[in-house]
This record gives sequence, C-alpha cells and structure tokens, in this order.
Amino acid sequence: MPASPHILPASDSIVQASLAHLVRIVQDKGKFIYAHDAGDITAVYEGYNLLRHCGTVWFMAHASNLLPGRADPDLLSAIGRATAFLGNRLLPTPWAAPDRPSLGLVGNGAVKLGGLGLGLLALTEVAALPALVLPPNALPHPMPDTMSRMRQYALDEIEGDDFRHKRDFATGEVLGFRSDYYTGEAIFGLLMSGPTTPDLTRVTTALMRKGYGFAQQSHWMAYAACEAVARNVVAEALGSAYLSGLMEAILGDDHYRTRRQSTPIACRTEALTRVLLLARDHPGLLSKDLLDRIRTHAAENLALQIDWYADGQFWKGDDARKVQIDYIQHNATAFLHWGLLGEG
Repeated sequence: MPASPHILPASDSIVQASLAHLVRIVQDKGKFIYAHDAGDITAVYEGYNLLRHCGTVWFMAHASNLLPGRADPDLLSAIGRATAFLGNRLLPTPWAAPDRPSLGLVGNGAVKLGGLGLGLLALTEVAALPALVLPPNALPHPMPDTMSRMRQYALDEIEGDDFRHKRDFATGEVLGFRSDYYTGEAIFGLLMSGPTTPDLTRVTTALMRKGYGFAQQSHWMAYAACEAVARNVVAEALGSAYLSGLMEAILGDDHYRTRRQSTPIACRTEALTRVLLLARDHPGLLSKDLLDRIRTHAAENLALQIDWYADGQFWKGDDARKVQIDYIQHNATAFLHWGLLGEG
C-alpha cells in the first residue's frame, strides 16, 4: 500500500492509542493478553489464537511503517517480542522434500494456511522497520531465509484453483477443515512478501474471475485483489470487474451492521477503504458513482465502530465489553486507512 506523509489527527489519535494499548498487553515473552474486559487488563479470558497474533503483529508493524516520525522504542520492543513469539512457532515441515525446505506455523499440532499468510504479512512489515532489532534467535533462520521457507510452504499448498487449508504437522495429512478467509490471507501474504509465480498468478486470476469472496464479503480477498492489481499480477480490467463486484456485494447487503458488533463492521470497512486507496492511485479503475457510495458507506461504518471504542480498545459490541487483540487490529486498521485517505 502506498505510504502517506501523515495521518490526519482524528484517525491518528485512534491508531496511536490502539498501538499504545497493544504495547501494554504484550508480555515479556511476546504473547499478548489475548482478551480482557474493556478498561481492565486484569480481567482476562482464557484461550489464544495464533492467526490473530500474527494479524495483530502485522497491524502494529504496518502502522509503524506508515505513521510519521520514528516508532517509539517501547513499540519497537513490543513488536520485536511478539515477532519472536511468532518465530518460535515456525518449524520445519517433516514431510517436505529435501530440495524444497519449508516452515509451517504450528499451533495445536496443525499448520493452518491462514496463519502462515498472516505470518508472512507480519514479517514483511517487521523487516521494513529500520530501527527494529529483533531479540536473539527470534526467527529460525535469517529473515530472508525464514520468509522464503514460509513462502515455499504456502506455494506448495496450491491445489488446482485454490489452496489446501490445514495439515497435521507431524504426518502432513491434509485435514478437511476449510476457512472462508485462508485463501485470501495466503494470496495477500504471498504477494506482499515476494514475487509472484506462475501458479500464484494462475490461482489468483482464476479465483478473481469466478468472484471468490463475494459471498463472504471477504476483506482479505479485497487486500489480495488490490495487491494483484497494484503489482500487475492481473489485468486492470479483471481487477476493476472483481473489485466492483466485491464492493457491490458489501454495499448491497449491510445486514452485518445489524449484529451491532465492532469487528464484522470493521472488516468490511477495511475492504472499502483499501479499495479507495487503490482507486486513488489508479484513476478510472472504478466508476465515480461506485467510489462515492463506497466512501459514504465507509464513513457510516466508522461512525458505528466508535460506539465500541475507548482508550485504544475496541470491544465486541452491544452484547459484550470483551476486548480481543483482533478487534483492535481490524478496527484500528480501518481508521489507519481512513487517515491515509485524508478523510479525518
């Protein structure tokens, strides 16, 4: 995503406060306080999610790379520790061919493609932080080799016009689990972390041609498609058709708002605002009428998201004041985009 010289004050204050809160809840060994009551980080909930850990590290490093000025040392330290927690869960896949060494992101004895995609995103942004020094042995190999082996795993999971989503780590057995979001996360992570390949270009093109992600209103496919257009992986005409369809899918069915929960709204706002950022750099990609409707819808969403925000924390919604790291990630990223657009 193209950088901006500054983020306007209203969005900047939300993003900065969100980063500050995440810094507070990164523990010594890099694990976040995963979930807590709004305003009380001592009222914690059990459980942890490695995919959401990776997504949160991505947001922290991504925002740090886009915000003006140098990142705060405490923020850099927190990102470094959280990256090391991620890195310590990257293990060589025992079933890989000797000439294709790969690393899987292992949680609960399994490798999930979505986590690997988000891990690639996180490391891509971490590597771009010039002042960040990772803790010793934070990654299993130097950064370029680590990312190359992660990419090898994800690329080897391409099957036909999609990806395999989950494997048993010990045996390599492909498990039946499928996610609505892993494919978009994998494509986005692969496009951000290195050059495309014939297989990656083929699968991305095929999925966009058939409107994959429309039914799910997938923000991860919005990210992936925007990168595919920006990097000339797909023709601009296909990008225009795909993104127009995805945007119409979101604009045409806003039942997600009636749930009165922050994160389902925020994910759609991420998609809307990411497309607006792409369209700013590609005049004529989308029609003016569609862009006007996207901008209006995004502004309405952001106004709703503020209903569940205070002091750098976004909570679940009207039905619960639970704050989770991914709630902060998605909501704050939407405001990050809005500021980059110069909207406030």
